[in-house]
Amino acid sequence: MAMDKPTLTLINMTGAIGMIMIDQTVIGIALPPLQRAFAFGPMGLQWVVNGYTLALAASLICAGWAGDRFGHYRSFTAGVGLFTLSSLLCAIAPLGEIFIAARIGQGVGAALMQPAATAIVFGTFPPENRGRAMSIYVGSGLLFLAAGPLLGGFLVQQFSWHLVFLINVPIGTITFLAALRLGKNAYRGTEKLFDFAGAALLVFGILILTTAIQSLGDGTLPLAVSLGLAILGFAALAILPFRTPGHGAPIIDFSMFGNRIYLGCGIVLFCIQFAMLGQVVYGAVFIQNVLAFSPFQTGLAMMPVVLAIIVMAQVSGYLFGKIAFRLLAITGTLAISLGFFSQAIVLEQGNILWMIPGMLLIGLGLGLLASTVTTEGLSQVSAGQRATASAILQTLRQTGGVFGIACIGAVINLIEKTRIADVADRLEPVARKRHELQMLLFRSEQAQAAATTELKEHWPDALAQLKGITTEAIGSGYYLGAAVVLIATLISLWAFAAKVPAKAAAGKA
Repeated sequence: MAMDKPTLTLINMTGAIGMIMIDQTVIGIALPPLQRAFAFGPMGLQWVVNGYTLALAASLICAGWAGDRFGHYRSFTAGVGLFTLSSLLCAIAPLGEIFIAARIGQGVGAALMQPAATAIVFGTFPPENRGRAMSIYVGSGLLFLAAGPLLGGFLVQQFSWHLVFLINVPIGTITFLAALRLGKNAYRGTEKLFDFAGAALLVFGILILTTAIQSLGDGTLPLAVSLGLAILGFAALAILPFRTPGHGAPIIDFSMFGNRIYLGCGIVLFCIQFAMLGQVVYGAVFIQNVLAFSPFQTGLAMMPVVLAIIVMAQVSGYLFGKIAFRLLAITGTLAISLGFFSQAIVLEQGNILWMIPGMLLIGLGLGLLASTVTTEGLSQVSAGQRATASAILQTLRQTGGVFGIACIGAVINLIEKTRIADVADRLEPVARKRHELQMLLFRSEQAQAAATTELKEHWPDALAQLKGITTEAIGSGYYLGAAVVLIATLISLWAFAAKVPAKAAAGKA
């Protein structure tokens, strides 16, 4: 029995979200071997993640305009093609700098895909089926999220980290060819001018502010320079709401934020992603480097989060529209915050079983909010604004991830730097050897085997304390993540109505 076009469209868009989900979960498993392969320090390791996330965040608004201007399917197919080619380049990159550049290409490709795919799914189904379709779209993509850690762990452990990125190539090729066929007679876009100056301010502001936050944590720049960059980045972003472009619409339509529900959805997405990338990156590093799990065991250890997301994503699709969205938002954000808080408390136990309750809470909260926040936000705008509105929401979400990695990474780097210096001062009275000990501790913390071997021979007491330092630092990062998501709970109390609202989408479809 042949499937109808909406069903085929939903399956195809799931292929796109699947690639993105695989990439987001696999990268955590692959970080330690990437660290060894390219000798990445703390800053390099952050840019493996943030090169992708920053490119995604900075490009989403431009991608939203491209979807409105040239048609959602054209934007989508361009994104799939770029993401697939960049994944191939990641797999064959000979140098760390080329690998990070390819990650940036993946981010731009994902940016072209995401708002277009969301708008295509949202526009394909009638209002009464939209919540269910969106939950299937996100929930089916989450199956790839579940497969990511296990498949990535297996490939890294049995073969090589290179295959982690090669798995995107066949998925991307099939998705690309199917999109060309399904979008043959699709909407071709409208004449819409682009705010290049606004886009430049947005990209510049996010890039400079991220660099400033990272440098504050690792001390790569003088304090005055870091603070100056932070002020400059804030200023660039602060100009955006008050400027009037010479022609056309501004890069961000800030009038959308006059709708309190839409604004609340954007803030909630920002806060959740702020904390979640910390879990994906530093959770995997903790499990592999501190608990000494293999890559495949790490994938298994992270499964409670993923399985809880998958189950609750389907529950949320059923509940959406039947109960007040405010209840979903408060329950979901509170569960995520409590999950991070509980994990921060038990990390020092050094036992994965103590971490499982926190993982389940995080997965429960994410599952409740995975599709419902975006669906609720898009229900507040007209059909002609959906690609742009989706891009704004996704920009806030990904910007939250950029700042989350930068801020949590800065906290972790600062604590590790301070504690390593304390250990070196206590164990080595000779200044020259003290500096050598500090460098060896930093390199061992970065999973450099030669440094670990030398520490075992000359400073075994220092090596024994290193795991405690890493645990304390990551725990502090988790506390920060918990606090930021708790802010999202408070925002949900303010932004969302206490009763089940009449869906604006029904009147605006």
